[in-house]
Amino acid sequence: MFENLRTIFEIVLTVAFVISVVTYIIYRLTFVREIKANIAANRDNLANLPKKERKSLRHHLLAQVINTPYRKTVYFFADLFWVLLLVVVVRGFFFEPFVIPSGSMKPELQIRDIILVNKYSKGLRLPISNARLTQGDAIKRGDVIVFKYPENPKIAYIKRVIGLPGDKVYYDNRKKMTINGKPVTQTFTGKSEDTLTGNQGEITTKFSVYQADLFGKKFNIQYADHYPTQLLPREYIIPKHQYLVMGDNRDSSKDGRFFGYVDDALIIGQAKRILLNWGCLAGDGKCDRFFKKIQ
Repeated sequence: MFENLRTIFEIVLTVAFVISVVTYIIYRLTFVREIKANIAANRDNLANLPKKERKSLRHHLLAQVINTPYRKTVYFFADLFWVLLLVVVVRGFFFEPFVIPSGSMKPELQIRDIILVNKYSKGLRLPISNARLTQGDAIKRGDVIVFKYPENPKIAYIKRVIGLPGDKVYYDNRKKMTINGKPVTQTFTGKSEDTLTGNQGEITTKFSVYQADLFGKKFNIQYADHYPTQLLPREYIIPKHQYLVMGDNRDSSKDGRFFGYVDDALIIGQAKRILLNWGCLAGDGKCDRFFKKIQ
């Protein structure tokens, strides 16, 4: 649902921005000259009027030029140009909101959390090709990143970086993880009850929650007590310019264990803050998520 809304928003924004650019050019090349000439012809009248009446006369002089349905339509979209330009620049290069569609990053991120993705801290990128313009800060183990799904780049995924280019990661589900021979510790912190999506739909079950310590980066992960992911122990040797990512909800996450590595060219940005949860806007709770830092 939310991915479809994002796609629709991108299409609408792109179409509206292109229309505003074209109409702004038409406006600047044609209407502006007529508007300036009309104002110049009434300069003496404008100078002698009080501020409120002067503003009213300016609107009247503008209406004399923007006086047909065609001109009114052009003026409307041209007037949106600077607003849409700001939206395109901010969304394309600096920040973009995303909505969490699944429970793959529980317990840190909940379904329908609206998160703010920083698109410049890890290097500015071109909006369409995603090619790097600046280097930015290095991606680190434990960073939560949003990226284009390798098997379908039209879809955005969010996971946690586990392995960096050149790393050798060994993972035996639940039992052991090492990175370049060094163990990643997991400390049991308690139990929780949550839903798990399986072949039979959503199942309510108990989870064991652990605090993982990824060489100084601490965050919570969880395992389903009765529905473990059936994966054989494996060693991952991560190629250059690629990353191994996993969901914090290890038994309910389609991640690098299934689709492989994430290329640097697919990375959109780093998730740093939860703005709020959609449920709070809809009136069904979860209003404690406001501007929460993502661990």
